Amino acid sequence: MKKGYSTILFGTILLFLFPYIFTLFVSGSISEEPKEIAKSGKNVVREGPYGKEEIDLEEYVLGVAASQLPGDYEKEAVKVQVILARTYLYKAAGGADKILESDLYCTYLDRAGREKEWGDQFVEYEGKFEAAASETAGQVILYEGNLADAMFHRASGGMTREGGEGFPYLKSVDSGSDVDMENYVTIKEYSEAELVKGIGGIRGQNLGSGEALGLQIVSRDSAGYVTQVMVGAEEYTGEEVMAALSLPSPAFSVSQTESGLKFVSKGSGHGYGLSQWGANKLAREGKDAMTILNYYFQNITVETPG
Repeated sequence: MKKGYSTILFGTILLFLFPYIFTLFVSGSISEEPKEIAKSGKNVVREGPYGKEEIDLEEYVLGVAASQLPGDYEKEAVKVQVILARTYLYKAAGGADKILESDLYCTYLDRAGREKEWGDQFVEYEGKFEAAASETAGQVILYEGNLADAMFHRASGGMTREGGEGFPYLKSVDSGSDVDMENYVTIKEYSEAELVKGIGGIRGQNLGSGEALGLQIVSRDSAGYVTQVMVGAEEYTGEEVMAALSLPSPAFSVSQTESGLKFVSKGSGHGYGLSQWGANKLAREGKDAMTILNYYFQNITVETPG
């Protein structure tokens, strides 16, 4: 082989491989190029490393879902989460073409963040989430023609919760498989001083001696979640106590110990809408995204807004 021909051939190969060599040099690994994501015409405006940037909602929804769900979940469960995230974003937009990220109550994991989070599984998980976003492009949850509140939680206390008159599509359904989740039951003990600080901080209540230890659960809903708690002269919701004491769920029980109170909680999250753990279990059983959504949300439709 002539020297000149060899040089040209080597240069051609090097030019072809340059993108991969550059990626390897920068990140230490070779990963797939991002697939084409559908465009919605709506953009989320966020502060990026080089100033403000606009990201199409269809691309943004992938990063939101990735921040909300473990990467190893089944594809149909990922599709469900993508639809929930997209429904939230459309509702937050309120018909506008641009949404400020600072006005959103959700987290976003960009591509670099996903690569860091997923490590060696990045290519596999990224492909799954991209496919989930692409296959559900534009789909949102509607109830009687209006965007629903796309509520979800990590795992229920065994049953999901009724939404009441304001959320008629949130019905209590059996999600008994949630008990299989690791750390499904959480036990925490608190001293009187910790209770006074935590619960007293909800509304600035000054709890007298022994009042915190007199905490009483007043009522529960049909799914077993605490709805009312009495401490001293104040009444609190189960969610308020959960937040004040960093409990994983308002599905808790209370008992006295020698030095304070013991709280035993079941599940993780508020218990309304979709149980992510339950959805993944159904996906593993072969249920598709539409079946899962129609199990946890009643009388809804999944459509693409016109």
